[in-house]
Amino acid sequence: MTGTRALLVLLGILALSACGSSSTTQPSSKPQKTARIIPTIEAIDEPAPDAGWQPLPDDAATSSRDLCLSGGTNTDRNDSCTPDEVEKARQMEQMFEQAVQPAKGTEPRAIAQLQLPTRSPTARVRLAVWRTQSNKLCIESDEEDEDGGGGGGPSGPCVPGTRCAKLCLDLDGSSGSNAVYFYLLSGVVASEADDLRLTLDDGRVEDVGLTGPVVPGFPKYRAFMLDLGRDLYRRIELRRDEQVIAEETVSPAEIGMTRCGEIVPPMLLSQNERNREFDQCLHRAAPK
Repeated sequence: MTGTRALLVLLGILALSACGSSSTTQPSSKPQKTARIIPTIEAIDEPAPDAGWQPLPDDAATSSRDLCLSGGTNTDRNDSCTPDEVEKARQMEQMFEQAVQPAKGTEPRAIAQLQLPTRSPTARVRLAVWRTQSNKLCIESDEEDEDGGGGGGPSGPCVPGTRCAKLCLDLDGSSGSNAVYFYLLSGVVASEADDLRLTLDDGRVEDVGLTGPVVPGFPKYRAFMLDLGRDLYRRIELRRDEQVIAEETVSPAEIGMTRCGEIVPPMLLSQNERNREFDQCLHRAAPK
């Protein structure tokens, strides 16, 4: 896991971001046109030595300062964090690291994979899972291709502050050498569910079959992976017997802010220029 990806994982603690929230059972909406998608998720059982928490490559002081600056306490990139803010960030980093450690005598295992032919002929994503010392489920999605691979860091019910329950999905964006962004939705969902309904950001609706294996040792959860391509979603509904048992809604502003990550190919701008472009995009996308 790169330093940037590790930092983004830690920021999830600061934001207390949800993996998904359960809702009161209710009838789902009935769109006029719905596409049916059946992901070809393959059950596997492979070692996943690179999954889990990896220390940030910078020294502790630098990583804690970066976390502080990125956590919302300082909106100006030129501002400095106070010693108290850096110390708070360091404590949160330690709390996260402790929370996601595998239980003694266990290690992460990859339990499912999905081929990603839209990325490259050899590209795939593997879903790794493990039990933590506090007996909670941790998950991580790792993408691989001929150039190597990398994961987004631990997520799921094990992450401190998460509201992850029946719907524990993460959205991950990445680009190849052509700087075209693709999105992946992965994680776990309640095994009691029948299907998952996605309302995409352009209004299309897709019903996605739940074809992933049940998580070993955690029978309440099933693996889920879906290649979104260039699409983002504005609503997820997890359903059982056509009733919504969990849901997640994404605002237009959040979709716009996600798209900010793909606005300019990195190789065309310096880091300062890219930061400026990114900040301007966030400002435009933010709720007014």
